[in-house]
Amino acid sequence: MSDSPDALEITIEDTEVGHVVHVRGELDLATAPQLAAVLADATGQSTLPVVLDLSGVTFIDSSALRTLVLSGRELNGAGRKLQIGARSERVAKVLEITQLDQYTEAFQVLPDPA
Repeated sequence: MSDSPDALEITIEDTEVGHVVHVRGELDLATAPQLAAVLADATGQSTLPVVLDLSGVTFIDSSALRTLVLSGRELNGAGRKLQIGARSERVAKVLEITQLDQYTEAFQVLPDPA
């Protein structure tokens, strides 16, 4: 990992509600493959949803959105659901602008707990 404050940090926690993936830092062209690899590893592990905690994300670009859509479709194909849980204001704004906070076959955006 880089010492940059915006370096991507991913931690995973298995809970009773699902496989929770906590993401901190920048989600962009350089770091989206890391998230894609983590989500691909989660494909066959159980039937519980994979919940993304994006509350620590400081930047998100179109390549990261593409990763969310493609990974969500892959998880759906494996019988699992990708859910977007807690998210930073920046992520919420990008999802709203792109209308990905609305229904999509790739993932579900959960109500913001805040």
